[in-house]
Amino acid sequence: MTAAVRNTTLNEDERAALYGFLCRQERDELAVIAGAESKRKENFKRAKEWGFAKEEITFHEKARKAGDGSSIVTKHSLHQKILAKLGLIPDASNGDLFTDRADRLQMYDAKGEADGLVGEGGPGSSKHPANSDEDVAYMTGWKRGQMKYADNWKAAMEKAQAARSKEEPAANTADGDDPFTLQQDD
Repeated sequence: MTAAVRNTTLNEDERAALYGFLCRQERDELAVIAGAESKRKENFKRAKEWGFAKEEITFHEKARKAGDGSSIVTKHSLHQKILAKLGLIPDASNGDLFTDRADRLQMYDAKGEADGLVGEGGPGSSKHPANSDEDVAYMTGWKRGQMKYADNWKAAMEKAQAARSKEEPAANTADGDDPFTLQQDD
């Protein structure tokens, strides 16, 4: 018995079909990117209205993703030294390292709070063994960030929207609404 010969050579119509497929995929992905860019522009516009600079938000995300020991941290340290030499910011390098700096657990706590505030991280995200001092510090900060967001996002949004429309924000009523549950219509 002879083995069947497989023909893997594309004819012109098959090549055209593959080309069409790739072009369609590109068109669809560009539409997604355009939609995302539109949403980013809206977000930056809202940030400007609320008193936050676009650079503040983009730098926060870039620095958060970069992490410790990255080039962004090194670059920031270099810029800080130069600005201090120019007398534009206070020179923090002359301070007492034991009183002016956060210790490592305070750093984990601050990272946890920042992650909790933006809705990232959580249990298992500290990169340290569960229930270690570092993990506990991170989770304490993370929970605080989550609570800060949960307790304040609604009132802040109402105030921001009222400021935009020049209306008085609604009175803050502690009705116990959980912002993370879906509202169901009866």
